[in-house]
Amino acid sequence: MAPFRLALISMPWPLANRPSIQLGTLKSFLNRRVPDLRVDCFHPYLSVAELLGIRDYNAIAERTWVAESIYAYLLSPEKRPEIEKLFGREYGAQRSPPDLETLSTRIHHIHQEQHFHLPWSSYDLIGFSMSLSQLTSTLYMIRHIRVRHPDCRIVVGGSSCADEMGRSLLANIPEIDFVVGGEGELPILDLIRGLEKGAFQEQDTSGLLWRDDRGHIQGGGLRQLPDLKELTVPDFHDYFQELSRQSRLANLVPNLPLETSRGCWWHRAEPGSVGRACRFCNLNLQWRGYRSKDPIQVADEMEELAAKHGCLRFSFVDNILDPAKIDKMFRSIFGLSRSFEIFTELRASVSRQQLVRMRRAGVTRAQIGVESLSSRLLRKINKGTTVIQNIEVMKHCEELGIQHLSNLMRGFPGSDEEDIRETLNNLKFVLPYQPLRIASFWLGQNSPVALRPARFGIRRIGNHPNYSVLLPDSLGTSLCLMIKNYVGDRTRQKRLWRPVSKEVKFWQQQYHSLKAQHSLSPLLGYRDGGDFLLVRRRTKESELETFRLRKSSRDIYRFCESTRNLAEIQNQFPKFSFDQLQSFVSDLEVKRLMFQEGGNVLSLAVCEDSLRSLCDGASLGSRDAVTRPHGDAELKTTKGS
Repeated sequence: MAPFRLALISMPWPLANRPSIQLGTLKSFLNRRVPDLRVDCFHPYLSVAELLGIRDYNAIAERTWVAESIYAYLLSPEKRPEIEKLFGREYGAQRSPPDLETLSTRIHHIHQEQHFHLPWSSYDLIGFSMSLSQLTSTLYMIRHIRVRHPDCRIVVGGSSCADEMGRSLLANIPEIDFVVGGEGELPILDLIRGLEKGAFQEQDTSGLLWRDDRGHIQGGGLRQLPDLKELTVPDFHDYFQELSRQSRLANLVPNLPLETSRGCWWHRAEPGSVGRACRFCNLNLQWRGYRSKDPIQVADEMEELAAKHGCLRFSFVDNILDPAKIDKMFRSIFGLSRSFEIFTELRASVSRQQLVRMRRAGVTRAQIGVESLSSRLLRKINKGTTVIQNIEVMKHCEELGIQHLSNLMRGFPGSDEEDIRETLNNLKFVLPYQPLRIASFWLGQNSPVALRPARFGIRRIGNHPNYSVLLPDSLGTSLCLMIKNYVGDRTRQKRLWRPVSKEVKFWQQQYHSLKAQHSLSPLLGYRDGGDFLLVRRRTKESELETFRLRKSSRDIYRFCESTRNLAEIQNQFPKFSFDQLQSFVSDLEVKRLMFQEGGNVLSLAVCEDSLRSLCDGASLGSRDAVTRPHGDAELKTTKGS
């Protein structure tokens, strides 16, 4: 019997400088479980990136409606005037959009030349990975393959196929034969074994949806690996082979994706409940529970991939790192003695010691779940963090040279004037740090807000109207899709958040302008003189505004480099009364040198000597220099020249 042949395809628009983690992981797992299986992975997005250039390709890939419009133009000829209007509107006013007809036609010709003619009938199964921004491109390729190869069998999976979304795809797209509604490894393995036998057995197909002989949808549920140690190193061979054939991308050194966990330990909601979860989030629809790899396994995978592909840039694709394993994992990565550049997502509760360890291991970029500078609003969205934690992690990233790509979410349903006032006040304290990006709230399929809409003043939920513009026939309403539309207080939210948007834009402009002048220095930094501290603020009005903290004032300020509560401070400095300490903190808060929230205090200036800052954290223990008393000097700050 000939070996079973499986084709795996990832259509645009993943970032082109990354292999597909979905395809690479699935291929590696299946090849280990079925040794005589032949798996070929295809990345047509590389051909499109070759056509457009990596910068223009990735700029489109990061904008969902722009990306979906390009293949919708090919998929829905009868709707082209509407699609052109949507494309122009979503592309933005800052740059004139390219001609959509020309762009889509050129991309269609690329697929005609490189993909349509491939021998798809020789494969026993063709699988598509479908996540956000891959809906229209995937449907486009499925239809072209099916027209040319009507007997091929097609399965789709990915985050856009979870739960009702996957069931609706099977119910409405006749070209799709199977859907994986969750994690793919075990369901695809079962599907391969079932196709080899020529029949399915219901007990072997959990996690799969298919049609029976009467056209009725069968199956469902989730089936996932109990332990991620069953995963092997992702196989990115096919990606690199395709990349080598793209002359325009010849010098591209990819950023390798790696997963250290699946799911979210903070998200502990039961299906159909709000529970403990970030209420706007729907990133974990395809998983149940939280699983993480052993730190040594992560380091071994990085070592093998770096040596095999000559790459040092890695992106952890986890929604959240395992806090119980962070320290050991980054110690293990540091021990590899490779100069990595790592991107990861983080919760704001990560400590300075952990950030130091990450930075030394190679973390240079992070997306932190900040979301808000109002603790009142953070409680509403059930983030589980506070403003002072957000400010502290922003400060430490500034100090350690970690670029953070974090968002300030506007328009969350139920936001009110008090949330806005708190946000505007707290924005004054973060001006020396890397600015946040404004991200508008959007309602996601099966997010906690969508599951309990009345609680958030939301009603009449449906697919986003852009889908009806993009998709042929009535698919825009008959499918269950990721991005939702709703009726609620949206007009009021837009009005409420205008001042915040204005202030954030000012913050972004001011920060980048000042950093252009002071590229080697923090905008709010200190130099330690041993028994005194010079705190310096760099502003437009004054090139250098200096404050001098002597003896105990210096000691307390450095003691609060990470958040402390007033009781801790008084215990550390018992010769000062609570009122004296509160007065000192309040004075520095007025000067925006300290931040105070709910009895917790944080010094805002960062060490101007970044090398010393990292060395201070090398032992990752307490700093004697911070806590060593320098006498009973009066608590005060003096203004320097």
